[in-house]
Amino acid sequence: MDAETRPPYSVLAAVYDVVMEHVDYDIWAEYVHELLQMHRHPFTSVLELGSGTGSFAFAFQEWGPYDFVAIDASPQMTEVARRKAEMYNAKVQFEVADFTNFRLEHPVDFAVLLYDGLNYLLLEEQVRDLFRCVHAALKPGSLFLFDQCTPANSINNADFFGDEGEAEGVTYVRKSHYDVETMLHTTAFDITVGDAVFSETHVER
Repeated sequence: MDAETRPPYSVLAAVYDVVMEHVDYDIWAEYVHELLQMHRHPFTSVLELGSGTGSFAFAFQEWGPYDFVAIDASPQMTEVARRKAEMYNAKVQFEVADFTNFRLEHPVDFAVLLYDGLNYLLLEEQVRDLFRCVHAALKPGSLFLFDQCTPANSINNADFFGDEGEAEGVTYVRKSHYDVETMLHTTAFDITVGDAVFSETHVER
């Protein structure tokens, strides 16, 4: 059966938390909190970019409470995050927005972009757009914290980027390849929902 091609993080949203179950969000939240304390600046409002299904947002609220806005370009991922927020009774505002093209109604004290979200920007102008939007979203003297994956990660951990899993009747198979010449890391997901098979291709620089 030929797989139907879908945009990244559309069908995958249903099993994303299973794909990321190896991530300890509590440790990440504590680490980010410690970095904030180094800057001795009062942080009361937070913007998370590429917030996915909200797992970091919920963990980070334990160090608050913060006025927390979280944006993600995937409507499907955002819908999962909203359902989890309702279940956890978490005061996080989840919105659908591209982090290279967004505006906030009120500026925030701190912005964060984690889990190699930056690597999804394949062109330099996209990176410039990201920083332009974040600059406009921050109060003067605020902080933008982000990470990125390097070629070393793709080369040294190649054996760990292929796997498969299942959640709530949805199964996935993940295959991954890094091209040292183009410096592009391509991850392909085949996702089965009932009798239907979908494919998503994720490319990072």
